[in-house]
Amino acid sequence: MEKTFQEKLDEELKNIEQTVKKPNILLLGGTGVGKSSLTNLIFKTDIAKTGIGKPVTQEITRYEIENSAVVLYDSVGYELNGENSKDEFIIKIAEYISASKSKKIDEQIHLVWYHIQASGHRVTEWDLNLINKIKSFNIPIAVVFTKCDLVSQQEIEELRKEIRNTSTFEVTTNQKVTPKYLDLEKLIEWSSNNLETGLREAFVKSQKINLEEKKKNVNNIILQHTTGSGAIGFTPIPFADAPLLLANQAGMVARILYVYDLNGYGDLMPTLLKTISIGSLISTSAKWLVGELLKLLPGVGTVAGGMITGAVAASVTAAIGYSVSEICFTISKFAINGEESKLESYIKDLAPIFKQLIKNNSKI
Repeated sequence: MEKTFQEKLDEELKNIEQTVKKPNILLLGGTGVGKSSLTNLIFKTDIAKTGIGKPVTQEITRYEIENSAVVLYDSVGYELNGENSKDEFIIKIAEYISASKSKKIDEQIHLVWYHIQASGHRVTEWDLNLINKIKSFNIPIAVVFTKCDLVSQQEIEELRKEIRNTSTFEVTTNQKVTPKYLDLEKLIEWSSNNLETGLREAFVKSQKINLEEKKKNVNNIILQHTTGSGAIGFTPIPFADAPLLLANQAGMVARILYVYDLNGYGDLMPTLLKTISIGSLISTSAKWLVGELLKLLPGVGTVAGGMITGAVAASVTAAIGYSVSEICFTISKFAINGEESKLESYIKDLAPIFKQLIKNNSKI
C-alpha cells in the first residue's frame, strides 16, 4: 500500500533524529561568569533539570540535553587563587582536547565558548594562555564577554583590545536590553559557520535565538532538493506518485521541520501543532499547484496525461519548501516573542495561509 505524504514525512523525521551527528561544545570560564544562564537561554532549556551529566574528567562534565541535538562539555569554574591550580587546569584542558582530536567525530570537541565576565573589568594573562593553547589545536574558539549590560561600551572595547586574532562577542541574558541580548545572534552565526555541514543542521536546530540563521540553512536545504527534483522529473514521472509524494519532497520538508524544531519553544507548541497536519496541507496545496503549473507549461503534459517533467517537479518542490519555511519562521517568531494569541490565530488559519504561500512562491 502506498504511503501517504505524512507517513513518509514522519519516517524521514525519525530517520534524521536517529542518525544526526551532534556537535560538541566546550564551555570554559570562571565561577559565576554566567555560562549556565547563557546556554539555558540559547537552547531554551534548563540544563540542570533536563541534561544528563556524566563526568569525563575531574574538570569536565558531559551533558546530553533532552530533546536537543547538541552536547555540552561544561568545565568547572577554575580557581582564581593560586597559580599552581590554574596552571594545572590549563594542562588538564589541553590534554583532554588533544586526546579528543584522535577520537571519532562524535567524541571530538567541535567548538569552544570561552566566557569572561565583563563586569570583572579584566582579561588575565592566564585567560590568554588558555585561549592560545586551545587555538594551537585548531579548534574554533569564541571569547564571550558576559553580563555586558553591567558595563559601558568603552569598558567592553578595552576588554576586546586584550584579545587578539580571536572572535569576541558581548552578550547578556537580560531581556530588557536593546538590542536584545547584544551579540548573541552573532555568536550563533559564528558557531554555525565554524561547524562542518554534518554538524551544522543539528546546532542550528537546537539554538532558539537566531531565526535568520535557521532560515539561511533551510534555504540551502531547499536548493539541494529543488535541484534533485529537477533531475528526477526529467524521467518523466507518473502523476499519481509525483512530485509531492516523492521521497525527495518528504526528505526536504522533514529537514526543514527538523531545523526549525517547532516543538522546542515551550509547552504550548506541541498542543497547538497537534491540531494541524503539515503533510495534509502540503498534499492538498501541491496537488492544486501541479495542475495550475501544467496549464501554464504547454507540452510538458496534463493531469489527465499523467506525466510531469523536471521543470514542474522543481517548481513544486521550491514552492513547497519556501512555503513551509515561511510558516515555520512565523510560528517560531510568535513563540519566541511570547505572542500566544497571534500564534493560536495563525495556526487556526493555517490552511488558507499555506495555499496562498504556495501560490505566491510558485509565481503563478
